Amino acid sequence: MASDGIDLTQVRAVTSGPAANIYIRLAGREPDGTVSQSEYLSLQQQVVHILKQFFDTNALYTLGAAKWPVFDKIYTRPADPGDPNFGRRTSAFIGQDSGDVYALLSIGYNFDGTQNPAVIRLGDPAVTMPIFSVPNFYGAHGYDPWLWRMSAIFYGAGPDIGRGILSQVRNIDIAPTIAHILGVPPAPTVQGHVIDLTPDGGHADDGSGD
Repeated sequence: MASDGIDLTQVRAVTSGPAANIYIRLAGREPDGTVSQSEYLSLQQQVVHILKQFFDTNALYTLGAAKWPVFDKIYTRPADPGDPNFGRRTSAFIGQDSGDVYALLSIGYNFDGTQNPAVIRLGDPAVTMPIFSVPNFYGAHGYDPWLWRMSAIFYGAGPDIGRGILSQVRNIDIAPTIAHILGVPPAPTVQGHVIDLTPDGGHADDGSGD
């Protein structure tokens, strides 16, 4: 993947499974930071542009499409020039420890690191350092959980559980649901909802106000 003129000493990437956190060496925030606020904003957008324009063009892996986006979701740290907390702002998708650009790979792609020797995919050009290679393991956590292909199966059975299909069950809903069945009040820190397992389905009110 080309750097498109980016000084690679000004950025660093930390990958885990299908996620990449890309940090910019912002002056005043990083111990060795040299990037000014204006340079930060430009560099952040350059990184986003590169990731958005990164496509897999091997038709054997793109479901027959001419090209397939390698990155599914890309988020940036909010930053406004002159903000006293410039480079430290958070959002719904960017935490305090997240990169200045946070990117999720599309399903089917994963950061395996540099394999030695790399197994080049069928249909890819033979190069010394391939970008893509056949994975040495399968399965990873961290993809976009809202994608239907990332859904798992949830079963509930018992004398008070009705028949039917729930439209959505989240992991954070399981604990408050079990607490509700056992008659245990939920802790103030509980974020999930009680799953309504009656025949009508839906969500019962967990009193959290969400």
